[in-house]
Amino acid sequence: MSLIKSGKLSGSGKETTQEIDVEALQRLGEAHQALRKEIGRVIIGQERILDDLLTAMFARGHCLMVGVPGLAKTLMVQTIARAIDLDFNRIQFTPDLLPGDLIGVTIYKSQTSEFVFQPGPLFAEVLLADEINRATP
Repeated sequence: MSLIKSGKLSGSGKETTQEIDVEALQRLGEAHQALRKEIGRVIIGQERILDDLLTAMFARGHCLMVGVPGLAKTLMVQTIARAIDLDFNRIQFTPDLLPGDLIGVTIYKSQTSEFVFQPGPLFAEVLLADEINRATP
């Protein structure tokens, strides 16, 4: 918000904060429509769920998706991540899940005599934690 108020987002510096806010909202609306069109190539229907997911992403929030199997929940999240060109990972929660399965492990490479970190699925911009009810507390 400080960039908008300072006028750094405007080209000439003559626009008011209100004009800049309106312009930013228009760009956000255009981006939303373009994103919905791109997602619509893969996901048919389910407009309300997609709107909720996009709202959460624009607000930098989280979502809890609950539903029966077969509603394309994973495909929705994966499609949104692809459309925005973000890294996507999925974690299948099971009772035997260990911390290393999430954050990754450090592996010793004998050829180079060094340790190399192999990141786990937690290192993604969009992360789907699937079936969290199956994990141990």
